[in-house]
Amino acid sequence: MSIPGFGGGIEPIENTSGEWTTVEVTGFSEWRVEVPHRTILKFKVIDGIGEIFGTELPLNVELQVSGVKYAVYAPLSSGFKLEYKTLANKSVMTNEDEEISDYISNETQAHQAYINLHLGLQTIRQEIRDYNILNPQDVKKGPRVLIIGNPNSGKTSLAKILSSYANKMDSTPVLVNLNPRDGVFSLPGSISATPISDSLDIESANGWGFTTTSGSLIHNPKQPIVKNYGFSSINENLDLYKYQISKLGVTVLSRLEEDITIRNSGIIIDTPSLTIKDITIIENIVSDFEVNIIVVMGNERLLNDLKKKFKHKLDSQLQVIKVPISGGIAEVDDSFIRRSQEETIKEYFNGNYKTRLSPFKTDIDAKDLTIFKGVLSSDIASTLSFLPSADSYAADESDDKDDKDKTDDSLTKYYSLLTEPSSSNLDNSIMAITQLPQTSNPGKDLLNTSILGYVHISKYEDDKHKMKILLPFPGAFPKNVLISTNIGFNE
Repeated sequence: MSIPGFGGGIEPIENTSGEWTTVEVTGFSEWRVEVPHRTILKFKVIDGIGEIFGTELPLNVELQVSGVKYAVYAPLSSGFKLEYKTLANKSVMTNEDEEISDYISNETQAHQAYINLHLGLQTIRQEIRDYNILNPQDVKKGPRVLIIGNPNSGKTSLAKILSSYANKMDSTPVLVNLNPRDGVFSLPGSISATPISDSLDIESANGWGFTTTSGSLIHNPKQPIVKNYGFSSINENLDLYKYQISKLGVTVLSRLEEDITIRNSGIIIDTPSLTIKDITIIENIVSDFEVNIIVVMGNERLLNDLKKKFKHKLDSQLQVIKVPISGGIAEVDDSFIRRSQEETIKEYFNGNYKTRLSPFKTDIDAKDLTIFKGVLSSDIASTLSFLPSADSYAADESDDKDDKDKTDDSLTKYYSLLTEPSSSNLDNSIMAITQLPQTSNPGKDLLNTSILGYVHISKYEDDKHKMKILLPFPGAFPKNVLISTNIGFNE
């Protein structure tokens, strides 16, 4: 029983593990469920229409998820009915509680605001599409949307909703992920840009889709452009992060110029947590991706601060708007995030319960490999702190023993050559394979290259200088420049 007027629109649900439980959700309400990684949730919609972050669920098709915090929304007044049951996930050992947390809520005003935002963007897309047909010599780009907010404000959820709804309306926006903590069609430690031309896969480890794509086919065209950053936090090397954003922006805008469908559809940009203190990063993103709409997640102070900072661009070049934060946003702690990263990496190499992959293990000689590693900004600062006051560091050419030890000056604050690979810096690490052929001094090409894929270094044998490597595909190991990341993974 609840106090009249203070029920909060929340209805708890009884759950019996291992047995099917029926849930009925009324129109424009949500079934909100949190599933720990050590539990598998199987569910299916048996009547009506339900959707997760804009992705419509198939009728009478059993779905399976684990380690998620989802909200199943009823977009029609008729609502929907689903069945679910829980099972133990024996492949995962954590300290989490096995019980799921679920309830029904009718407080979905925020979702209605997201739908209104989508409709506004779709109106712009249609106007751009019509204009470009009539003016083929003076084409315009669709909406370029930047989503900004505090931690746990629902930025990624909104990006999924806007991407899914745009796809339903025959648009193909480019989804740009600038949060290296998440692996969006790639692994954690990267930023990426992917045209969204079909439904998202809510059963995948991250809710976006399989990180290993099967080729540029008409039914599976989600081929991401991936830039390696190598860290989970943007503050580990802010200079490298901003540089990679700039290069990704050039690539995305070039894609818009070449593809009329994507040009009309525009861009949706998901970001890490940013505040007005990060205005330099925000300005860089706005400039690099030619952003014309900034969406602020429920933060009135940030909204006003951004309007002041961009007052010279407002109305004519840029709009700054605020949308409410959904009451169903669930907080995630560091352990949950780390576990989700591990599941994304595991899926990249091994697949999931629907699609089994056969990764390839091999031993390779590390003597002839060119391996770089991202530089921590804190390490640069600590090195400079030991220099005498007013002195600057200049490398003595006589100190360079051979060409292999030389690195381009432009790389020093981004990458360093790993001259002494060892078990201490390579064991249980993820390594990126670049598109660059092996060379002793790649220079700025290392910064500008994209990523072909990733490998896992399970063990480095110091005495033999050999690496035990797990590849997502069989065959010879590519003779390309490698970048060792700070993303660890223990099989």
